[in-house]
Amino acid sequence: MKNKHFPYINNIILPCVLFSSIAGALTGGVIFAFKLMASRIIDLSATVYDYVRGHAHMLPYLLLGCVIIGLISALLLSLSKNSRGGGIPTSVAILRGLISFHWVNSLILLPISAMLTYLVGVPLGNEGPSVQMGTAVGKGTVKLFSKKHAAWNRYIMTGGASAGFATATGAPVSGIFFALEEAHRRFSPMLIMVASTSVISGSLVMNALCSHFGISPRLFHFTPFPPLPAKSIWISVVLGIACGCLAGFFTYLYKKVNVLVTQRLKKVPFAVKMATVFLATGIVGFAISDCLGSGHSLIEWIIEGNRSWYALLLVLAIRLLLLILANNVGVTGGLFIPTLAFGAIIGSIVSNITVTLGLIPQEYYATVIIIAIVSFLSAFVRTPITAIIFSVEALGAYENILPVIIAVIISYIIVEALAIECFYETVIHAKVKEENRDRESSVLDDYFTVQEDSFIVGKELRDILWPPSCIVLSVERAGSGKSHSDGPIMVGDRLHIHATTYNEKRTLFDLKTILG
Repeated sequence: MKNKHFPYINNIILPCVLFSSIAGALTGGVIFAFKLMASRIIDLSATVYDYVRGHAHMLPYLLLGCVIIGLISALLLSLSKNSRGGGIPTSVAILRGLISFHWVNSLILLPISAMLTYLVGVPLGNEGPSVQMGTAVGKGTVKLFSKKHAAWNRYIMTGGASAGFATATGAPVSGIFFALEEAHRRFSPMLIMVASTSVISGSLVMNALCSHFGISPRLFHFTPFPPLPAKSIWISVVLGIACGCLAGFFTYLYKKVNVLVTQRLKKVPFAVKMATVFLATGIVGFAISDCLGSGHSLIEWIIEGNRSWYALLLVLAIRLLLLILANNVGVTGGLFIPTLAFGAIIGSIVSNITVTLGLIPQEYYATVIIIAIVSFLSAFVRTPITAIIFSVEALGAYENILPVIIAVIISYIIVEALAIECFYETVIHAKVKEENRDRESSVLDDYFTVQEDSFIVGKELRDILWPPSCIVLSVERAGSGKSHSDGPIMVGDRLHIHATTYNEKRTLFDLKTILG
């Protein structure tokens, strides 16, 4: 019995637990330091803008500073192109093997560039860079502790990314499902092990550090909201339809702006585009403070009922345009919290209207907003399960789980019916297109024999993260020549693999790390 299970424990369980624990713990420490620094920079930014609003003659100096910071950020991003744009879609593209990146550059230049974003107040968050830094920590863990096992890269990077999401949002279960539902869009025992182990170790380190320094690891501090009564459950339907339609419109608008930035303005230097976005943020931020930053404080103010619906419409339009422009240009920052802010604005507008018309009581104002936040998140990112779990972990919606599920499912159905690509997938496709713009695709179709001591031995096909577009057409059992698709892969098995690739050399290298 011992000999039978030893290879499984030695080749699968131990590496998953060991490498993932290391990556998760390191990510927890890195993200704690990053969040602490980001909060200081965000406070400094708010102080500067408040001062300039009280001393209008300082406005030219503020705008000049925004331009200079934009130029510095452009210089940094020219050295680390994968630090551009949203951190989550970038990480997902890396985890799927669609784009390459330098993990050391990401750990050094990404946080610096992100701090410049927060200093000016561009409406982007810190959870995206946290996920990308976790991805970099994961790759660094394999590089430093297991150089000879490159096939573990994407698994441990997945664990680091999950830990980055969990520690940035204070939602560990959501971090696990981020790896399964969003990053790889698949469930497998190995992915569950690496994600869970990394999230546990990362969360333990984050909680310990937060406890030591007297800081809360939670993203929000909402008290439980009153449960929506059955007679008002119809509001979930309204919110689902509104969030689904607006999520589709936002994705459509993103694509239009992407065409403008990448094609019609392709001759404009990158530094000029960056400086323009930072300058525009400075002008808008001076005039309307709610348009600055990730939207975290805005969400809390909306929940407290401190904003009128017509003012929020203006904020929604401006923040949307700034976010889409910043992401298309390549400003470093996350899209997750800004997405939640959009949902909060939509929920507040709907809640204000229905309360004013006497359709729902005032006491359910905040409840409606929470439902809208989750509904919009589900439609925008196409992760309904993660959105529902996040509503319970981070937003305290456990007493409103049924209204949340109804709104989430309806918004998800709406965007699917509209046949509009997920926002994150749109960003990913743009990044992949940019990386492979000077390459031509080729077809790889060949038979590969599993070598002794290779990574795949003892693992099942469902557990393997193959290179992009690789399809295993058949598996012939060693010695028998008979095809099979169930059970672990053994030494000598012959796999028929088909792939369309832009980099055949890299695809063959990846297959070699898996098959030996």
